[in-house]
Amino acid sequence: MKKILIILISLVVILPVQAQVSISTTTDNPDPSAMLDVQSTNKGLLPPRLSDTNQVSNPAAGLLIYDLSTHCMRYYNGTQWSDCMGCNNSGSGSGSSNANYTIGTGGSCANTSVNGTYTEGVALDGSNTVTMDVNVTSTGTWSINTDTINGYSFSGSGTFTSTGTVQVTLDGSGTPAAAQTDNFTATADNGGGTCTFDVTVNAAAFSCGNQLTDSRDNQTYNTVQLGSQCWMAENLNIGTMINNSNDQTNNSTIEKYCYNNDATNCDTYGGLYQWNEAMDYTTTAGAQGICPSGWHLPTDDEWKTLEMQLGMSQTQADNQGWRGTDEGSKMAGNEPLWNNGNLDQNANFGSSGLTVLPGGYRHSNSAFYNKDENAYMWTSSMSGSDSWYRGLYYDYTSVNRHDLLRDSGLSIRCVKD
Repeated sequence: MKKILIILISLVVILPVQAQVSISTTTDNPDPSAMLDVQSTNKGLLPPRLSDTNQVSNPAAGLLIYDLSTHCMRYYNGTQWSDCMGCNNSGSGSGSSNANYTIGTGGSCANTSVNGTYTEGVALDGSNTVTMDVNVTSTGTWSINTDTINGYSFSGSGTFTSTGTVQVTLDGSGTPAAAQTDNFTATADNGGGTCTFDVTVNAAAFSCGNQLTDSRDNQTYNTVQLGSQCWMAENLNIGTMINNSNDQTNNSTIEKYCYNNDATNCDTYGGLYQWNEAMDYTTTAGAQGICPSGWHLPTDDEWKTLEMQLGMSQTQADNQGWRGTDEGSKMAGNEPLWNNGNLDQNANFGSSGLTVLPGGYRHSNSAFYNKDENAYMWTSSMSGSDSWYRGLYYDYTSVNRHDLLRDSGLSIRCVKD
């Protein structure tokens, strides 16, 4: 055998440049187009096999090898090693083949890990990724994408260099719009199937002065910091409007009156609530009542704290009736809604940012009174068989502290826990 090989090599060396060489188990002549024609009916050509192309020093353009890491033929084009040769790449021209792999048939993604923190209104960054296991049956390129939900999505791509169970990473992009749990469907290319995973978006950290969103109905409210207290700067407006001829009842539905039974008045001034409805049928001072989670109906003492922050003395705050100097003018706001009078003509009108409005009230006799003139707001504190409230009047600059029958319908201001 060694002698035959030496003879073949010698022939190649001594033949003229124009000569052709045939290595064959038959007597066929070489193809006219080939310099070297290797012919066999039951054997193949075995090129050099490498697991790392970096092992080749100074490769020549056209050098051919079999890459053990990607299990395909590759050549050096004079600048870099090519992608895999001779595979179906769907016309991409890249030389890379699509992998055969599966991520599932619609159920939960395998061994999923959701990484990073997801917060409403905060753009995703490099820490927001999802990893999952896929089953690879042949190597090549892959691509997995999700649908876009709640303002964000996930995607990933790459090349599988081995078969079996392989973990892939999808990168997140976009900005979650709302605090909720989102169910994503991941879809693999090349018929690799689908699977699902969940991502929970956290509510943005609340800072007083920012807008509050009531998750029950997505109603938004301005807020204002006054001393140590954080107050809603708008009247509460939640619930189903009922006619003023009916009392609100403990029926698992929040009910409200709108002045003159006109829903647009609730949009402007908020709802009007009987005390028991406002308290959600508890009598505990400081209860959440129908306020949003993390907020509650202010007690009589919490109203006093606010009034003293705006200038009253403790003695004035403890009195009943009209007290203080211009604290009412400071509390009020939105001057065009008020009748002209001493309240809105005071130099400190609206200075607190609390923006109390003249929404009037629903009397215990079922009639509506005093819109554009008066504001009436419940406390969560009882006074005998009645409950304390606060009132502003268009021609007074001070604040009224009094008690009132609980079946009256007044406005609600909530204060943060």
